[in-house]
Amino acid sequence: MPPRTPAFVLILMVAAGVAGGAGCGRAEQQQQAGEKRTDGGAAVTLAPKGKVLEAAENESPAASAPTRAGAAAAGPARIEIPAGKLVAGSTPGDKGRDPSLEPALLDVELGGFAVDRYLYPNDPAQAPLTGVTRARASELCQQAGGRLCTELEWERACKGPEGTPYAGGAAWDPACAKAPASCASGFGVVGMGAALREWTASDVAPIENLQPKAAAVRGATASASGVDHRCARRAAVDPTVSGDDIGFRCCHGAPNAASIPSPQWQQTFRRAEIGPQQVAELLASVPQLRDLGGEISFFKEPDDVKVVLGRGRTRLTPNGTPAVQPEASAPPNTTLTTSPLLWNPVPGEEVLVVTGKSDDDAFIVAFLRLPGDRYRIASSLLLKGEPGPIALGFNGYVRRRLSWATCWDCRGESGNVSYRDDNRVVITQK
Repeated sequence: MPPRTPAFVLILMVAAGVAGGAGCGRAEQQQQAGEKRTDGGAAVTLAPKGKVLEAAENESPAASAPTRAGAAAAGPARIEIPAGKLVAGSTPGDKGRDPSLEPALLDVELGGFAVDRYLYPNDPAQAPLTGVTRARASELCQQAGGRLCTELEWERACKGPEGTPYAGGAAWDPACAKAPASCASGFGVVGMGAALREWTASDVAPIENLQPKAAAVRGATASASGVDHRCARRAAVDPTVSGDDIGFRCCHGAPNAASIPSPQWQQTFRRAEIGPQQVAELLASVPQLRDLGGEISFFKEPDDVKVVLGRGRTRLTPNGTPAVQPEASAPPNTTLTTSPLLWNPVPGEEVLVVTGKSDDDAFIVAFLRLPGDRYRIASSLLLKGEPGPIALGFNGYVRRRLSWATCWDCRGESGNVSYRDDNRVVITQK
């Protein structure tokens, strides 16, 4: 059999999919927490609903700037927040989202409460008090006849009645960092997420080998990046610290008992039961992939896995002549498959990885799984003129990376699907 010539590869720039090497950081490390089965375990049946959401990187900018509040002195000193539903957290794949901290669109019913319009001491003529521990902040709120807000109360007051991502609108207004008192949420609460972080009465629940129990802090400093000013942004902070960048505000009325549960480690890889037609419908709703053309089909297992391994037998020697080598084999603890996989790289994140073909083009696509079996495009790689097959190689001990290949361990015809430290999925070619 003559040596294979690597196919021309077209990388579709969907989300963070890029060619070549990528700094994966912890992607190369082994994560010892959680389930470590290497056979994919019991299959998970998927029933995708609705259109695939566009990647955050490809979304159109917000149509309008956030609504700015009037002068700082306007409005009551205490804002009444009515009872209602809060969609807490953010959408998987949002810029700046940490899936281990921010829940994925968690529906929470909250009772009514009141919140101070300004940070403590709730006086626009005075600078917000900083440099106190959470316990001291709680004492000061009690002395003022109130209490520290819970983090879900804080998030509801920030997102306002319309549930906007930022206090007052759909986009971050940098002017709010310079003049926090001129920016208010839809409920009229001033300076939320603008220039200071804020203590809350809530705790961040622990995650094994990842996150110890800590105090939940909301908001962001003036110098933070734009996405850090989102209302859903959470930070886990030692409650005994007393930073100059942490203030607080007081709430009034009975506290809401609702809290945010922390996600836990799940089995790293599970086989996904999803049909070619379902995948075709997902691809058809992605602008960059809807013109893939042809009928979508999966590769066969185990026959096509053997093809991928067998292709590595014929290699060129240093003098350019072909040499038949022993059939390639997967590394220890690695399973090869052509089946769709549901991947849990970190707590709170699930990624559907699918390989297949359409006519003479093979593809690898990664989708972020959302609540309600909705999906968001994460990354994709299209091999033009290469009918495959493509095999995926996964190891339950390696959390943040799996391999792909049309010719196992052949340069130019293999690569990785990695979960980066910035919580982005990338598909790279070696």
